[in-house]
Amino acid sequence: MDREELIRKYAGGEKDFTGGNFRSANWISKRVRGGIYREANFSDAYFDGSSFVEADLSFAKFVRVRIYESVFAKNCYMEGADFSYAVFGQVTFCNVDLSRAIFRNARLSETSFENANLSYADFRGARRFNEVSFENVIFYETIMPDGSIYTDSI
Repeated sequence: MDREELIRKYAGGEKDFTGGNFRSANWISKRVRGGIYREANFSDAYFDGSSFVEADLSFAKFVRVRIYESVFAKNCYMEGADFSYAVFGQVTFCNVDLSRAIFRNARLSETSFENANLSYADFRGARRFNEVSFENVIFYETIMPDGSIYTDSI
């Protein structure tokens, strides 16, 4: 399902949480399949064993979240999502669009990016970057932890 199909399917319905406020919420063992969370605020929330599949999380705020053993997969659209100061532990991003996503000063322990678009993503100041796994990832003008710009095609 592409982004336009996802929006047509869920816009205005019971799974449309555009701009929703989920600040400081506990997302433990939650399985979210489908839905629009565009520009939602998850700042200071706690995720453990949760997953988002086929969801639009574009421009959502995940500032200072703690995310453990969770998955964002299969056509999640997360363009411009802000993960500044987030703490990750065994998190997987698989088949996700993270273009223009912000990971400034995030701690990326055992984080995996598979078939992800990281074009223009910002990792400035990210820690534990040596524990990150990248497989079939698109890097285009991606800002690395040291501030350098990296481009590589798969």
